[in-house]
Amino acid sequence: DSANIKAGLEHLTPAEQAKARLQLVLEAAAKADEALKARERSEEEAKKRKEEDQATLVEQVKRVKEIEAIESDSFVPQAFRSSKEVKKSTEPPELKYEPVTVGAGTVEASAPEKETAAANIPTAIKYQDDNSLAHPNLFIEKAEAEEKWFQRLVALRQERLMGSPVA
Repeated sequence: DSANIKAGLEHLTPAEQAKARLQLVLEAAAKADEALKARERSEEEAKKRKEEDQATLVEQVKRVKEIEAIESDSFVPQAFRSSKEVKKSTEPPELKYEPVTVGAGTVEASAPEKETAAANIPTAIKYQDDNSLAHPNLFIEKAEAEEKWFQRLVALRQERLMGSPVA
């Protein structure tokens, strides 16, 4: 192979021969690199397939054992219980303040009332035990849902106009 290359390069000047050899070496290196990458990809794919097969084998064994347990005589059907921990939040006691009368009999908000608003901010999730499959917020009137969507759209457009990214 090198004899053919030398014969093909004899008519060129030494500088051109060096350039041509360098070009051939670079092409050979590129081909070798592509072959190595292809081999690595195929090895990685084979490894992934093997891992998936092992995982599916474990899942299949687990499934077969579960089916055998269900089909056994000792199986007793039970009600579904979620494994998710349901934590009920304790509602903060409501603070009641009497309005303060100032001046000509007008009632104005006092400072403790502002603190009450801050105290009413929820700090935990409150779960409802109404045995329904869907959240009560999903059962709202169409007009109310459209109004909420309109308000959300207006807010997004305002954010976009102000230059902040829309999430």
